[in-house]
Amino acid sequence: MTLRIYDTSRRDKVDFVPLKEGEVSLYVCGLTVYDLPHIGHARTFVVFDVFRRMLRKLGYKVTLVRNHTDIDDKIIRRSKEEGCTPSELADRMIDGLHHDMAMIDVEPADIEPRVTKHIPDIIAFIQKLFDNGHAYRAGNDVYFDVTTFKDYGRFSNRNLDEMLEGVRIEVSDIKKNPADFALWKGVDDPSEPGWDSPWGYGRPGWHIECSCMSTKYLSPSFDIHGGGRDLIFPHHENEIAQAKGAQEGAFARYWMHVGMVEINGEKMSHSLKNFWTIRDIASQVHAEALRYFFLTTHYRHSINFSQDTIAEATGRLTSLYRTIQAADEVTAVALRKDPALAAEAAVSEALVAEFAAALEDDLNTPKALAVLATAQSKANEIIDARGKKKPEQLRALMAYRDAIVSMGAFVGLFTREPAVALSELRDLAVKRLNLDVSEIERLIEARRQARAEKNWAVGDEIREKLLAMGVQILDKPEGTVWQVS
Repeated sequence: MTLRIYDTSRRDKVDFVPLKEGEVSLYVCGLTVYDLPHIGHARTFVVFDVFRRMLRKLGYKVTLVRNHTDIDDKIIRRSKEEGCTPSELADRMIDGLHHDMAMIDVEPADIEPRVTKHIPDIIAFIQKLFDNGHAYRAGNDVYFDVTTFKDYGRFSNRNLDEMLEGVRIEVSDIKKNPADFALWKGVDDPSEPGWDSPWGYGRPGWHIECSCMSTKYLSPSFDIHGGGRDLIFPHHENEIAQAKGAQEGAFARYWMHVGMVEINGEKMSHSLKNFWTIRDIASQVHAEALRYFFLTTHYRHSINFSQDTIAEATGRLTSLYRTIQAADEVTAVALRKDPALAAEAAVSEALVAEFAAALEDDLNTPKALAVLATAQSKANEIIDARGKKKPEQLRALMAYRDAIVSMGAFVGLFTREPAVALSELRDLAVKRLNLDVSEIERLIEARRQARAEKNWAVGDEIREKLLAMGVQILDKPEGTVWQVS
């Protein structure tokens, strides 16, 4: 199947054809590092982490570039509040970003350029815009003249005349047009961070950074540019104008944008006090459960984060890990008796191919998860079947188990041993529900004693009490184990 993606610039789902056969060049807008990343950032980075994993599984060599904006008015303001330098704040936040990305299993980008390390490149890029008639100086600032780029507004489906019409330009406004945007900001205070340039002491505008660094590392034409949907305008619109205004080439040939995260149906914001950092989430939600949650909604759509939706995702992930563990236990016994027993490869391969086909269709993760659920259901039917398992059942079970794990590898799921993952999931559930582990274990021991004395009524009573606490117990040959339902 041909990989298809929804290209924002074409407003349609199209076949993806890379510039170089077997290779994909991908640029994803990073963060302005004045604070720790939040759940909205987590979704964008998880989506492109999943996309990169999928591309690699399909045989592509992927180069992912994700930048750090490490100088900005917000960084300067926050550093003053905290009594440190902007570079110290940026260093700390980048370290925090790396820590938080690792916490949610997002692999590092191949290249992570920082703005402050590319000032000469940015100055040279701005000079090209001057040379090509797109930039002008106004005092100590430099602006991009949007009227010189005939396609300005096309990407975000905005008409420039409509953008300019009715907008009053104040006498103090030094821009030619209200829509013109800063390429270089003059800095009057020499104590503030800045760099010498042909236009005076200052620092780059926000948009110029990505145009410069993406083309520096991926060439004037590269495959895919990605980011959150909120960046379509003005950031990506301005990136296109700058990149195409400064050099020959198509710039990004495809554009992918990730939908927003809502908290209990509302837009996330500091003012609504529903602002969740990744660390806030990770203290209560398992990393893989968060990843699974993001996969439940198509990446282009908004997703609602709530206690119910994350609980459902956690339950589904827990159930899948239990299926893998149970399949391993059943087949381990069979393999000891018949080491030559092998999975039905055709069954596993067919399911994985169906899963991959869903992902190749514009990263349709909900459809892919439905395939995963089918494999789990088939596996559970065999696990729960009464009586001795026949060889053909065991071979099928091994195939379904292998398919589940193989499908997970496409999207970064099932990266832990089942026992480890289930223990982590249980510990977080215990913490969330404020359960008393010692009381649970005391009740389990009391039930064991009651059953040893054949006092079945008391045993059943204790089981019901545990269930009321949200605790399920499983009687196994090696003893009773418990899990949070």
